[in-house]
Amino acid sequence: MSLRPYHKSDKSLYVSLKVLEDLLPAQRCLRVLSLARYKNITQLPDNIGKHLSLRYIDLSYTAVKTLPNTMCELYNLQTLLLLGCSSLVELPADMRKLINLRLLDIRETCIKEMPVQMGRLKSLSTLTAFVLGKSTRSSGIGELGQLSNLRGKLSILNLQNVVNRMDALGANLKDKKDLHEVELAWGHEDANDSVKERYVLESLQPSVNLVKLTIRFYGGTRFPDWLGDSSFSSIQVMHLTDCSTCLSLPPVGRLPALKELYIERMKIVVSIDVEFYGGNGASLSQPFQSLKKLVFKEMPEWEEWLSSPGSGQSCFPRLEVLILHNCPKLRGNLPDRLPCLRELEVVECGVLHERATRTRWIPWSLIVNTESLRRSLQRLAIIGCPGLSSLLETELLSSLRTLRIQNFSRTDCLQPHFSGSLERLRLFECVETESLSLRLRRLDVQIFSRTDCLQPHFSSCLQHLTLVNCASLLSFPRNGLPTSLRYLRIENCRRLEFLSHEMMAKLTSLRDLRLRDSCDSLRSFPLGVFPKLSTLNIWGSKNLESLAIGEGADDENLTHLDELFISTCPNLVSFPHGGLRTPKLARFTVQGCENLKLLPDRIHTLTALRDLRIYNLPNVESFAEGGLPPNLQSFVIYGCEKLKPSVENWGLQRLVSLRTFQIRKSQHLLKTVLKEQLLPTTLHGLEISGVNRLKSLKGKGLQHLTCLQELEITSCRRLKFLPKEGFPASLSFLSIKKCPSLRKRCREKTGKEWSKIAHIPCIEIDDQIANCAVKIELPKSIASIN
Repeated sequence: MSLRPYHKSDKSLYVSLKVLEDLLPAQRCLRVLSLARYKNITQLPDNIGKHLSLRYIDLSYTAVKTLPNTMCELYNLQTLLLLGCSSLVELPADMRKLINLRLLDIRETCIKEMPVQMGRLKSLSTLTAFVLGKSTRSSGIGELGQLSNLRGKLSILNLQNVVNRMDALGANLKDKKDLHEVELAWGHEDANDSVKERYVLESLQPSVNLVKLTIRFYGGTRFPDWLGDSSFSSIQVMHLTDCSTCLSLPPVGRLPALKELYIERMKIVVSIDVEFYGGNGASLSQPFQSLKKLVFKEMPEWEEWLSSPGSGQSCFPRLEVLILHNCPKLRGNLPDRLPCLRELEVVECGVLHERATRTRWIPWSLIVNTESLRRSLQRLAIIGCPGLSSLLETELLSSLRTLRIQNFSRTDCLQPHFSGSLERLRLFECVETESLSLRLRRLDVQIFSRTDCLQPHFSSCLQHLTLVNCASLLSFPRNGLPTSLRYLRIENCRRLEFLSHEMMAKLTSLRDLRLRDSCDSLRSFPLGVFPKLSTLNIWGSKNLESLAIGEGADDENLTHLDELFISTCPNLVSFPHGGLRTPKLARFTVQGCENLKLLPDRIHTLTALRDLRIYNLPNVESFAEGGLPPNLQSFVIYGCEKLKPSVENWGLQRLVSLRTFQIRKSQHLLKTVLKEQLLPTTLHGLEISGVNRLKSLKGKGLQHLTCLQELEITSCRRLKFLPKEGFPASLSFLSIKKCPSLRKRCREKTGKEWSKIAHIPCIEIDDQIANCAVKIELPKSIASIN
């Protein structure tokens, strides 16, 4: 049985506990109970224990806080899903009675400890986590030894609570050959006993069949010998995180199948040396033979990365991705001979590539001088690493497809070293722009402080151009932008002179144009100039006065426009004379234009318009003659106090396609719409928001809405009275939020307004559920469970 509620936009699911208490006793042979994602479920009724036929219970992503101990009478239960129950802190004390339980999922919960004698659940094959507690009422880690059928993934948490090494040995992870993923985690807030933690980790050696291993908050100074032993021939992924007292890294170079290695916040590691590769001996001939991705993050004391003293072969023969983040003391060069490296990302490694001063430093040849790397590297990101500026002066760049650089004083050195393969260039806080003439498909430029004009030669292949925070930029190149351009975004470039009419007409491929807080000299925008423009977004244009079709423009040029968004243009006063000749316009928003008095003429001719939003237009008084577009589905009005609705000018009642109507901060408008019954009877959703002076709702304007299903009332602080006539019988969801005067009057059973809304199946008052009815349905995915 799955309870399917009434809900709003598939986001909120609700069912009252009373429904469960009344419904469950009638289900004598219930095998499946799914309440997943019902946000208001905080507990199960005690009578749940009488349903001895239950095999499957799913409470995932509910607000359940406790589980009744009577649940432990369900000796036939096989599956219990508690994923995402973030309020759940404990399991029932008698869990040991569920002897047929096969799957227990407690991921993303706050469970503090496992109940006693968990080892009696010998049928368990999937146990996502085993949480160790301090009390005598919890299971010790030795209970895991009795769960011989465990498979898949297991997280053992709060290992600081293990009393002694023998308890850890009792877990017998070594013989659990079907466990493929293991996480071992200590509590990061507890004081570490480094000797004990070393013994515990040594005793928790997993099976050699392990595929993925994660170790977090380990407090020993060294890792045990088994970690990195070549007998673990199946390990492919390893995470070593927050092991803040470890002095060195384990010899993971010996692991023959290791493909991904993540090392994060190893706070006192100073050097990575031969031990990392596997130590001395014959095995060093080919360390990391399968590694494809290597990540180091937040290593504050790491200073040097020494090469493996092998036979001259590559230390990382198959490495494809190398990421270094926040390693501020790392000096010297990166490993040489990386024949397969495709992606290199170095962030905030401030002194990298400065020559080391330690006597143990072994000089390497520069990474950039290797022929193999020049052929393989496709993506390079250098951020906050001025010591790597020399990389930009080499032939390393010849194979790159994506380059991101930040804080470089000059980029003109880029030009000679590209072969034409570079497709995307992202420049942040750089000064010169000589590189902009490269044959790029995408160029993102941010914070260029000393550039007056963009360079004269853009790539003829450029499709995507972004200019952000270029405060001193004054002009585009004299010959304009390439005709291949499809996307242009300009943000916070106020001094930039917008494209001339001639330049705009040449952009025959431009689909998407976005201007924000830029081009202050722009006074009139010619809509009809761009032949294929489909999206136009203008935000914060200080001096824009009008949108026009454009001199010599062809109406055909307007047939592609699908979305028009105009915001915060205080001097905008007019749209094109004769209206918007945009037959495919589907979304139109105009907001924050305080001097605008008229919306576009003949807006009713826009038969493709589905979404219309008008916000904060204090001087707009009416729609033009002809009313609203006939196929409108969503209509939002916000802060338009002078707008006077009428049957003739609006034609709202004729909009049979209208599904949602939102009205905000417009009391006079709301009263008129309700009094004159202007809304269409087919309306499904109505939202009333921010009408602070509103004290009562009049029912006549709502009663005729025979299809209304959802009503939201938000931030109407003085509202006290709901309609005397009540709400339409079709209403299935009512939400009342931030209406303090109304909240008390709508209390379940006791509130003075309760009788007017008690029939509504689902009521939400400030995120609390006052009432909820349900439908019953058996999900297909679990209908056949035995």
